Amino acid sequence: MKKNVRINQFWRYFNPINIVKELLFGWTLPEMILFLVLITLQSTVWGLGVAHNHNYDWFGLATGLMNIITVVLVAKGRITNYFWGLVYSAMYMPLAFQSQLFGEVALSAFWVVMQFVGVAAWLGYMKRDKDVAKDNQDVVTTKYMSRKQWLFVVPVFIVILAIVGLILEQAGSRQPYMDGLTTTISMGAQILQTAKFAESWYAWLLFDLVELVLWGRAWTGHADPSAFAMLGMNLALTVNAIYGIIQWRKLTKKA
Repeated sequence: MKKNVRINQFWRYFNPINIVKELLFGWTLPEMILFLVLITLQSTVWGLGVAHNHNYDWFGLATGLMNIITVVLVAKGRITNYFWGLVYSAMYMPLAFQSQLFGEVALSAFWVVMQFVGVAAWLGYMKRDKDVAKDNQDVVTTKYMSRKQWLFVVPVFIVILAIVGLILEQAGSRQPYMDGLTTTISMGAQILQTAKFAESWYAWLLFDLVELVLWGRAWTGHADPSAFAMLGMNLALTVNAIYGIIQWRKLTKKA
């Protein structure tokens, strides 16, 4: 019986009609403006890259756009973000491999798995979004971390960072500890997001800032053709992370 309920819940959110519906409708005016700003940032920086190296990295641009859709839907609390996140994760993997950022390759594989975990974790914790009641869309119920959870998370993060950095150094990563830092932060942020903790957005903000440095080095170090697209994407994600912090604080207060 419970299995049938879960299947019905899954299909309710992840049928093609609802996936398209949550992408095209249920946007407040500030969210629409934010989305357009993020796409403009991504496209502008990508365009600067085209003008600089005369390489039309359409795949990099499309990958960045998929991630922008994903993170905006996460900030809005929409469970369909996991569909777009799966598409993005699969597209990002070859870009990271091409740049020899092996921590990012492992990270994208981790993201693929976590999209399915995220769906399972969010199902059953959705409620009607009163801000767009006419569109009959649901938003996730969020929460804050306790002090004990913080005291556990921080030391574990430091230990994992040291281990990942050493592994990537042995694997021949061009930027082992910077690569390891993004890997560790993102894994932590994804787990916190899956657990519906509002603090996940602070981790995503830190991740996006480090990614800007990482891809900036990828460009200056060996003129990676995908660097401009990824720089534009992470600049947009930094702005979205700030919005996510604000939005999830509101969602938590409404819970």
